[in-house]
Amino acid sequence: MTPTPKKHVFFDLDGTLVDTRAAVVGCYTRVFREKLNSDFPPAHFPVADLFAMRPAEVFAVVAPDRIDELHAAYRDAYPLCTGLVKVFDGIRDLIFALVRDGRQPSVVTNKGLERTLIDLGVAGIAPETFAVIVTAEDTVDRKPHPAPILLGLKRAGAHAAEAIYVGDGPQDILAARAASMEMVAVSYGFYDRTMLQPHRPDTLVDSVEALSAALGIIQTAGTQS
Repeated sequence: MTPTPKKHVFFDLDGTLVDTRAAVVGCYTRVFREKLNSDFPPAHFPVADLFAMRPAEVFAVVAPDRIDELHAAYRDAYPLCTGLVKVFDGIRDLIFALVRDGRQPSVVTNKGLERTLIDLGVAGIAPETFAVIVTAEDTVDRKPHPAPILLGLKRAGAHAAEAIYVGDGPQDILAARAASMEMVAVSYGFYDRTMLQPHRPDTLVDSVEALSAALGIIQTAGTQS
């Protein structure tokens, strides 16, 4: 891929900007033990699917008669797990470099707003750094449906041709394609190359450094974590 000069760069959150695997699993583990008196994950539940699902969807599978109660417990537990959230090395530098270059980074995530703001706080990136933040509350449909990305484009006043989407999962690739947007998939997040390649992203990179290069940003030595 030739480095893109596109002004609008839309990012997924989990697995792209921040590594929340341990925090998410920690929250579910707490809720399952305290509310369901069971271990997490259940034997029949593939953990790989976990990061593409909203908590309410997870609880609809395991306890459909207690969705609201368990979802509330998950929201209460998440702030207790923020010590497990990590920002990927070089991400802050990349976001700030885009802003310095006069470009507009945004976030489009399936995650709820409250937990998105918690994660950005841990990452040390102020929400106002982003031109647009689209979260689970903003659309009925979630990725892989294009609705969240299309809403992000609308709020940013951008056309798909002048934007690019960055994400770490098959759902991100499919959503970007359905929105007619160029897409960069990253394999350093929740999904490896073998899970991403079959969906044919426009570009597939294995590190934040390679992502920066794909976006036309040259990372300097000594990036922060």
